[in-house]
Amino acid sequence: MRELAKEKYNGIKTLFDESFCPTFVYAILEQTIPGVVYTDDQTSPRSFFIGTESGIYFIAGDQGNQVFNDFIAEYYEQQAKSTKRFTLFSANDTWDQVLKTILKDDLNQMKRMAFSFQQKPSETALKLPKELELKRIDEDIILNSTVFNSAYYEEYWNSVSHFSSKGFGFAVLHGHHVVSECTSIFLGGNRAEMDIYTLEEYRGMGLAYCAGSKFIECCLENGMAPIWDCDVCNKSSITLAAKLGFKPAAEYSIYYSG
Repeated sequence: MRELAKEKYNGIKTLFDESFCPTFVYAILEQTIPGVVYTDDQTSPRSFFIGTESGIYFIAGDQGNQVFNDFIAEYYEQQAKSTKRFTLFSANDTWDQVLKTILKDDLNQMKRMAFSFQQKPSETALKLPKELELKRIDEDIILNSTVFNSAYYEEYWNSVSHFSSKGFGFAVLHGHHVVSECTSIFLGGNRAEMDIYTLEEYRGMGLAYCAGSKFIECCLENGMAPIWDCDVCNKSSITLAAKLGFKPAAEYSIYYSG
């Protein structure tokens, strides 16, 4: 098994099933964020293992490629020994069965739901109370954020400055206090994957809807598709997704260490 040369990344984008391919995969292939691609063959690859530097991976291709599957098992064991993060996205149900054999049930399985964006939010845009303000996320906002802070952007974007040059998001502020945010956790394949959070004491005011609506508006103005994924049991996230114009598209599994 070999690491694919970076100059070949862009050429393999069309080999993935767009019905489910995580946004971070396209972000790596377009080299928006650092990552690695392992394949079984440099010229005519059949199997793919793609991961971010933060330990999020995607596996796709030929499920019967035993040599490649053995490589995945060995890779996981190395990560487990070093106590590094290992979160693996499965491409489909067939891969789910293979992964249970490869990983010997060492990892937890979680079902997640992928949504497709259908239309602009139908609800009337909310007017924020006068003490609150909606602003595009910048480095000052990141410094004042408790959730989407510097550590967050270093994990997913490699640095705050890299996010500032490539990514985008919007925050609701109460003075200098960041109370709700919607940011691009990943960008790739003309997609912008949304990550959203509101401080507990500010929930129920429609602030996430307000930030999310502005995020979607920015996507559409720039020719990008907004992307929403969440755990299948996250009822509040599913409800907000519907309000913002998303509909459930597919379920998929992730595997992660406890």
